[in-house]
Amino acid sequence: MVKNNKLENLISFIKNKKTSEVRVLDIRKISIIADYFVIITVKSMRNVDALENDICDHMSENGFEPKSKEGVHTKWVLIDYNDIIIHIFDEEYKEFYSLDKLWADAKEIEID
Repeated sequence: MVKNNKLENLISFIKNKKTSEVRVLDIRKISIIADYFVIITVKSMRNVDALENDICDHMSENGFEPKSKEGVHTKWVLIDYNDIIIHIFDEEYKEFYSLDKLWADAKEIEID
C-alpha cells in the first residue's frame, strides 16, 4: 500500500463493508486530476447509496470533506476528495463503463 493516510484510512474502512470488488488505481503518472481512483463495486443501487453515505460520514468524522459529489441516488456515484476520487458502481454500471479498462495504464495498488 502507498503511504497516504487518507487512502489507508479509506481502504481500512471499506474492507469492513459489503462490496463485490475494490480496486485502487495510482493515476499520479498519467493524470493531473487526482492521485488515486478507488473503484468500488456493489450489488445494487441501494448499496451504492448506503456506501456513499457511510464513506462520507466516516471521512467527515476523520476530518476529510469532499470537494464534490456526482450521481447521488444513481448507479454510479463519484466522490471527489481532491487527491482521491472514489467511484461507487452497481455491478451493471461497472461492467458497462469499464472504468478500470479506460484507465488501464494506471498502476493498480494491492490492498490487503
